[in-house]
Amino acid sequence: MEELGRVNRDLEDFAQAISHDLKILLRSIQAYNTLLIEDYSNSLDDRGQDYLDKVRRAAERMNMLINELLTFCRVERKTEAEKVDLNELVEEIKEDLSARIAERGGEVVAGTLPTISTQRFWMKELLTNLVDNGLKFNKSDRQKVEICCEEGERSYLFRVHDNGIGIEERYLNRIFTLVERLHPHEYEGTGAGLSICKRIIDKIGGKIWVESKLEEGSTFYFFIPKI
Repeated sequence: MEELGRVNRDLEDFAQAISHDLKILLRSIQAYNTLLIEDYSNSLDDRGQDYLDKVRRAAERMNMLINELLTFCRVERKTEAEKVDLNELVEEIKEDLSARIAERGGEVVAGTLPTISTQRFWMKELLTNLVDNGLKFNKSDRQKVEICCEEGERSYLFRVHDNGIGIEERYLNRIFTLVERLHPHEYEGTGAGLSICKRIIDKIGGKIWVESKLEEGSTFYFFIPKI
């Protein structure tokens, strides 16, 4: 077990180092592409303009993939539990996502949430992914994500509900895997967010599931044990 743990740590360190180097190279690609657009776009025909736009979009997607890889590595790191005021955490998440919320005319609302003992980074990443999904996969004119929490004797049960596009029943048990991406051409993103949520919940010792119907929104439930 010690050898396995060492190998896992080495893999995480390697992934982080590679991600850092890729970030540097990617910034160079994006910078040169921006210069091409600014200095030479008027000299290009429609096909040339299209090529530059494809480079830009590919670089943006690569940036998202690298960020997801770094997040996955951080999730794998052991982290200590601490007292977390979930009301403050949700306000922080809303601030982080303020551009997307404003762009889509959405709102994120939460009932009165407790202060719990948990791993702060994991909890923020978990709720951020669920809220972001609720806004991203949403065609409603008034996008809305609601967060609730019920305290039980031994655990906390969370509910994150959105009025988005919903999920087909056949995908409900597959959306938490890394290989499943339901709308690769219609919506931005890497598809790794829900698999990261599942990994976090597994490490905490809880459970996550979803109830959803097409065009009727989705409700993600998860519980975490009290520490």
